[in-house]
Amino acid sequence: MKYVIIGLGISGVTAAKTIRSLDKEAEIEIFSDEMSYYYPRPKLFKLLSKKMSARDIYFYEPSWYIKNNFALRLGINVDRVDTKAHKIYLNDGGSVGYDKLLIANGAHSFVPPIPGNELQGVYTLRNLKDAMGIKEYSEFLENGSNVAVIGGGVLGLEMAHSLKLNNLNPTVIEYGPYLLPRQLDEEGAEILRTKFEKEGIRIRVNTKTESIDGKNSVDSVSVSGGEKIPAKMVILSTGVRSNIELAKKSNFSVNRGIVVDDFLHITDESDVFAAGDIAEHNGKVYGIIPPALEQATIAAKNMVKDFSAQYKGSIPNNTLKVVGMELTSIGEINPQEITTEYTILKAKSESEGKYRKVVLKNNKVVGIILLGFTGGESVYASKLVRDQKDLSNHFKELEDISFSLKSIY
Repeated sequence: MKYVIIGLGISGVTAAKTIRSLDKEAEIEIFSDEMSYYYPRPKLFKLLSKKMSARDIYFYEPSWYIKNNFALRLGINVDRVDTKAHKIYLNDGGSVGYDKLLIANGAHSFVPPIPGNELQGVYTLRNLKDAMGIKEYSEFLENGSNVAVIGGGVLGLEMAHSLKLNNLNPTVIEYGPYLLPRQLDEEGAEILRTKFEKEGIRIRVNTKTESIDGKNSVDSVSVSGGEKIPAKMVILSTGVRSNIELAKKSNFSVNRGIVVDDFLHITDESDVFAAGDIAEHNGKVYGIIPPALEQATIAAKNMVKDFSAQYKGSIPNNTLKVVGMELTSIGEINPQEITTEYTILKAKSESEGKYRKVVLKNNKVVGIILLGFTGGESVYASKLVRDQKDLSNHFKELEDISFSLKSIY
């Protein structure tokens, strides 16, 4: 049996490992348009350090791929898929046959149509090439140079923190009313903002970027209200879009991503599957790591064992560090409509930089935000949401910031 995987990100590598664990004799061929081995994207920020090289962020040594008998095809673009012929066609004119195919070619950075986005010194960060470009350009800037990060999501804040550690002065420009709108509410975001500003990182919310200015290279950013923010480099952190061109050329069903069913296989194409940032399941493209892992594992099982596992969707779950603060955001944290079914319990300590929000529906946990907590609290938060635990006996305790979720079990 020959399995072909398009993409060497977290979904592609996870699927390859799963297939190998289930079929020791399988032929597994992996295509990537990058020339590098698999690296976790969150580690790209570490490359901004002058002491780090590309090899330092590789997750596996090259020998690991040989040991697992994975045939890597690096630096190769796949142009289209012919499902009738069971072949993929490459941009160089070649073709490769498959028995089962997984498309896990991810997403790319969205570049908004801001005037001046083509100027020298404007970057996005999605891959190794982007990171090396930012690193090289920043090394030409003087210590203390002003830089701007457009977008106050996770990647934007991590980028601002990394730039600050490299002796640059970043300003984060966020169009929305507060930072991390997908992971926090306004109250939690204010605590995070205070932490950033104490680190010397300027934050601008409710601010629209009108243009990026300069003759050949960047020298400022014009924002709403007529203000110009000085900046010798600009990082666009304005979201991602699924890489759907391959799917379109292959005549697959596409909306925001490739439409897949509960087995992660592409509708009407039983030998072609999709997972990760390219996959759209029940109208959702998650764009975060936990669903990508889950989807890749289930897709791989179904490729080997013919639809033996079902995917029922993922509970949004982010656990990460932002400016040294642990943040966990799980499930339904900001209900669109607060009805009588919902109860929201909050606790915070601004002096400790801690915030907790528990969202209950009919007294059962459906969402949790933890900011500034350590000691494994995130593990218990995940468990509470997964189990939809009834917390009707803990309302008073949850209003105390020192109360540990661990004690509920």
